[in-house]
Amino acid sequence: MKKKLGIIQVLATLIIGIMIGAFAERSHVFGYTDNTMIIPSGTYKTTSPNEWHKMKVTSSEVYDAKGNRFVVVDNHFTNRTHGRLVLASLNKGNQSWSYYITKIKEGWRVSPIINGTPDSNSSFIVYVN
Repeated sequence: MKKKLGIIQVLATLIIGIMIGAFAERSHVFGYTDNTMIIPSGTYKTTSPNEWHKMKVTSSEVYDAKGNRFVVVDNHFTNRTHGRLVLASLNKGNQSWSYYITKIKEGWRVSPIINGTPDSNSSFIVYVN
């Protein structure tokens, strides 16, 4: 009887551990180690006055209001509220743009990364639909 009780205890501990681990992963308790997109797929309006006043995001491409197409190199969280968006141009040669994304109540604050640091002076907001 003792061996059966020990096996039941081990199985119960494993099941409880798997449930806690699944909950922790789903709620991102330990951060965003997977490639969860910081800006999900969809069409968004922004506060930017230039060609980024409207943007369409898919899992692999971003389109601006003028119809320019950019390839998504990186679009994921780095922690609970911040992330990176890196876009590469298909039409302008070997060019890429990096953005620092901060999740806010209205949507996302997008700040271009210039010389390795986010430029908060030229940031704009992407609104949640």
